[in-house]
Order: sequence, then C-alpha cells, then structure tokens
Amino acid sequence: MKRILLTILLLCPVILILFSKNSQAIPAFARKYKTSCVLCHAEFPRLTAMGQAFKDLGYRMPEADEMYVKDEPVSLGAEPYKKMFPDSVWPSNIPGLPPISIFVTGDVTQDLKGGKNTQFNLPSEADILAGGTFGNDFSFWAEFDFTKDGESTDTDIKGWLMWSNLFSTFLGENHLNIKGGNVGKYEIALPNNANENRITLEDYLYATALNLDNEPGFEINGFGSRWRYYAGIVQTDTSNNDKGLYGGVSVKIGGLGYDGSGGTMEKGGLNTSPSGYWRDDAVYLGLFAYRTYEGSHADTFDRIGGDVRWTFKDLDLSGGYIWGNDDETNVKENICFAGAQYWVYPWVLPYVRYEYLWSSGSDNTLDQGRFVVGTALLIRANIKFTAEGVFYTKNEPYDSGFSDESDKLVFQLAWAF
Repeated sequence: MKRILLTILLLCPVILILFSKNSQAIPAFARKYKTSCVLCHAEFPRLTAMGQAFKDLGYRMPEADEMYVKDEPVSLGAEPYKKMFPDSVWPSNIPGLPPISIFVTGDVTQDLKGGKNTQFNLPSEADILAGGTFGNDFSFWAEFDFTKDGESTDTDIKGWLMWSNLFSTFLGENHLNIKGGNVGKYEIALPNNANENRITLEDYLYATALNLDNEPGFEINGFGSRWRYYAGIVQTDTSNNDKGLYGGVSVKIGGLGYDGSGGTMEKGGLNTSPSGYWRDDAVYLGLFAYRTYEGSHADTFDRIGGDVRWTFKDLDLSGGYIWGNDDETNVKENICFAGAQYWVYPWVLPYVRYEYLWSSGSDNTLDQGRFVVGTALLIRANIKFTAEGVFYTKNEPYDSGFSDESDKLVFQLAWAF
C-alpha cells in the first residue's frame, strides 16, 4: 500500500506537467459524478450557467459537492493531521480514477473562392485533457494537444493549478483565488464572449486580430452571486523583461448566480438530464483591458473593450466592441461583433455572428467584415457535428486591395470520452 501511494504521489506532478491550446469538454467529470455532459455544456465546449459556476468553483458542484461525487477520492493523509500542523503535512486527496479524457476533432474544408480542392482533415486535432480537484482548496486543469499541420503534427502543452478561497474568513467565500500556469484560459478575453467559450468553429475575429490567447503567468480572481473579476500578470514577449497585465469585471442580472446560487435540482439529481439545461434568463455586462509590451524596445500594445450578452428562453444574443493600439506597428484597430443562437431542439442549435474590423495608422492596415453562419448538432451528448460557413462582406488591406482570407465551408465531427 505504501508503494502504491508513493507511486500515485510521484505521478501527480508528472500528469500535471505532461497533460496540459484551448479547453474542451472533459468527460472525466461525467464519470466522477455519473451524469451527462449537458449538465455543464450547451453544445460543447459552450458552457451553461451551471457549467460556468462549476468551473469558477474549481470544478466543484455549487452546493454539497461531496454528496454528488461517485468516484471515491484517494486520501493523502488523515483528517487529524490538520490539528498537528505545522508539525505534519496538511492532508488532501486526489481523484480515485485518473481524471483524463480524450477529445478528437476532424473536419472537411472547402475554399469557396480559392479554387482549391476539398481538404479532408480527419482527424485534425486530438487532445488529452485532465481536470479535477485536490482536496477542498486546490483544483487543476491540463492539456496535451496534437494538431495536424499538413504532413507534420504540432504539439502544445498547457496547465494550471488554482488555490481557492484564500482568507475566506475575512474576505468571504470565493472572493479570492490564485491561479498559476497558463492563466489565460477563459480570462484574456472579453468576459462574456471568450474565444474558448464560443459555439462557432471560427475564432472570434477580435481574438485573432489582437493576439488574445493563453499565456503563462499568475492570476487572482473571485466572484459573488452577481459579480466576478479577474486580473493577472503574464509573460508575453521574451525579448524584453516587461510583463503583460490584464483584467476584467462582469456583472449578471437575473439567472443562476456566478456562485451557483438560485438554482434548483431536478428530481433524480445529477442522474437526470435537466430539462431546458441551456436556459438561464439573464443579462451579462462586462469590461476588459489588457496591456502587453512588444519587441526589444517594449512598445505597448493595449486592448480595451466591453461586451454584453442576453439569454432568454431558447434565444442567446451577444455583442461587443474592443479597441487595440499597437505602438510597435503604429496600428489602431476597432472590432465589433454581434451574434445570435437559438435552440430549435436540445440537440439542434443554429447560429450566426457578424464581425467588422476597421483599422488605421499603417500602410498595411486591414478592413474586414464577415458572417459566420452554421448549425451544431449533438448526435449524442459526447458527439457533435457542425456545419459552418464563413462569408466575407469586405476583406482588403488599404494598400493592395487583396487579402489571403476567403469564404469557406467547414464540416466538423467532434467526440470525447
């Protein structure tokens, strides 16, 4: 038994380092709680209000998490050790079964204007995902990503560890959490329309144009029933020693609280797929700011914006605006977007988004306008088919009048276990 526990202890940091791109659904949680993926995901990876609360709470259910856990954790120390601290190691636990899932996507892409042949990318990406809790105070996420690029395969590793509820006696529950690792997951983005939480296959234009992605660093965050905040410091450019700073705030009017308060459990508990699980009649308002330093001269690159989201019955509307100013390239960019999605059935979700970018300050600035239109179908709770088209209304740099971007159709199949 001692050898088994020692092996488990030694493997914990190895798993965190090795098994760490953007997070998708993690079916390991379905196994842990013996429930359906739709409890937390509305057409994965899009989170429901319940899923957002579950994530913010460090992958724990809003109330009495231990009551719903079906996978008995492995204890790393007896409870009485707490009374012996600091003359003993504070006790904790790890998941009983390895909290690891596999997520695979494959797609067929047709360029509508370039005259290229239809491209079969099957599969195009495979992720090894891990997420869970260490006792009552720590949670972790990790991902090891394989992406097919032509004849080669690119790999990426990400992960973070979060310590929750610091100084809760004085500050209140969930008001201060500290995260270290790739802290940008769901954070370096507009608060209510984060790129990793989109329903579309195509990235938000604001995320790609303004270089918003996960970054290594440290973050503090917290939330109450109707508010949440985050702020972090990250490494963005190794050619200088200045660190990037980001932060955001969001308020929610109506619906389930950010802390999961105000909800009711369906008869049958987590074993019952909730009816209308995607519904959460609420209004979200958010503000966001981010500054990085580019190049050896540490020129500033600022992004400032805000967003709004309104969910009512089967309808989900969203919009936002973000401004960017890059001193190194002397380019100022403005990006706005508006989107809608509607649940025809619990497994049928058509959607549309329009985005517009206009910029100034350099010879190669770009104007772009485009529609992203598609439908996501849940064939099963863990299998999704998406058909999507990207159609540009304007797409030209000021100097040449030509852009490499073009209209396209994409058909993707994604599955996870």
